[in-house]
Amino acid sequence: MTSNIEFLGAFPIGSTDIMALPVKEVGPAVAFYTRVLGFELVERHENRATLRRGTATIGISENKDDPEQASCYLSVKSIEAFREEMVATGIEPSALRIDAHNGKRFRVFFAKEPYGVCFCFGEEIAP
Repeated sequence: MTSNIEFLGAFPIGSTDIMALPVKEVGPAVAFYTRVLGFELVERHENRATLRRGTATIGISENKDDPEQASCYLSVKSIEAFREEMVATGIEPSALRIDAHNGKRFRVFFAKEPYGVCFCFGEEIAP
């Protein structure tokens, strides 16, 4: 993983519980999140796991929620480098764009993981 990339935080989009992102099977999901997204496994139980990258912590869980309805925002330093990192792992993220939220501007892109959870990766643009 590129050293100048930092994950600064994880935040829910809508009513998503970012500590219980839905997956079909924890084992393959842990492999994806660690190998492709660069998270470290913090804790694992039979049907759930906690993962961290930088100061961003998320959880995955075999639950009844629909992964296609789950969304999470991850604040990232060096967004362009992280997008390139994702492309290098075979992920096809959206193009970078500029979005506004709460009076601030962000460079963002989106990517879905194999189970359907949608991630928005973003970096605030300095005023």
